Amino acid sequence: MNYRLPALEDYEILKEYVIEHYSNHERSISASLGMTNMKYEDWVEKVNRNSEKADDEWGRYYLYLAFDKDKLVGLLNIRYDLSDNLKELYGDIGYGVRPSERRKGYATKMLEYALQVCKEKNMKEAILGCYENNYGSNKTIIKNGGILYRTSYDEKKLSDEWTIKLKNNYYKIKL
Repeated sequence: MNYRLPALEDYEILKEYVIEHYSNHERSISASLGMTNMKYEDWVEKVNRNSEKADDEWGRYYLYLAFDKDKLVGLLNIRYDLSDNLKELYGDIGYGVRPSERRKGYATKMLEYALQVCKEKNMKEAILGCYENNYGSNKTIIKNGGILYRTSYDEKKLSDEWTIKLKNNYYKIKL
């Protein structure tokens, strides 16, 4: 898979991505950080700026387009510079896979990649959340070492909150 920040030239592929979600009766685009609530050009500029410079709302983050070959399969949001309050509220990582590409292992690959980025940012753990009945996301988090630490009631839904400890890889050297 390939990951990169969005560009102005991505308008059509992101439009198709959103339309697919809407056609699937989904009105919320996971990991998009408000893409459908603002002018596209402003969203691209904000996402690219915030990858290097923090803002008051989200700190610093990466919002990557996730591709398999030339097809946009999902969005990956790595919020690596959140306040403790926002970390508890939103988590460090968010991801979404387009409806036609679900159940193909993309979310697992995206989360693996996000955890590696978090390690590179010297984070000790990552916090993730998803609705309790989102069984696919729950399985993805568990596959990547997630431990359920809390269930809360939010927006008339139960939400599971997970933590994943980020370990450095140590190698045994035979002397």
